[in-house]
Amino acid sequence: MERYNLIFIFTFILVLSHQTQAIYSQEPDRSTYWKPKEGSELIGTKAPPLKGLKWLNTKPLTIEGLSGKVVLIRFWLVGCPLCTRTAPSLVELNEKYSQKGLVVIGIHHPKSQKTMNPDVVLKQAKEFGFNFPIAQDSDWKVIKSYWLNGENRSYTSVSFLLDKWGRIRLIHDGGEFYRSDENPEANAAFLAIDRKIQELLDENH
Repeated sequence: MERYNLIFIFTFILVLSHQTQAIYSQEPDRSTYWKPKEGSELIGTKAPPLKGLKWLNTKPLTIEGLSGKVVLIRFWLVGCPLCTRTAPSLVELNEKYSQKGLVVIGIHHPKSQKTMNPDVVLKQAKEFGFNFPIAQDSDWKVIKSYWLNGENRSYTSVSFLLDKWGRIRLIHDGGEFYRSDENPEANAAFLAIDRKIQELLDENH
């Protein structure tokens, strides 16, 4: 009888162990899992036009003209520490994927009279190593149509990832994203963006 009791107890513990393991395996890895806290309602919607921008280092771009490309739009500004820390990630993603169909666009939205000056913006872009299109959103028309639009958002330094058909497929809702062992959230956000770029580049339907 004791033998059967031991077998039963052992079997019960084994089953319980497997069930617990299955539950934990369904939970996301917090070191690599990331999703935005704001803006999820915009996922899948058509990206607004890029009207009203002053293009500083390229001819004007349009969403329609970028059809067939995966587009990463980063709203940034001079003097923003979050933008400074994120800048190397934009450079890395541009260098990694530009030949595969990614277009990175940096849209500067000035918060002071000084940063209304295009030369100040271009100087900072050069220091960051930005070798991709830069535009000035002087009256915040584009960032309002993409992000603010009457909403009380936590950040304005946001990023949008568009698919080949001009649909918003990922939003980084502000703050920073970059490779980091010290900042798990920034690291997870970077990895999420990198993975999504690869996924969108592979889409053909």
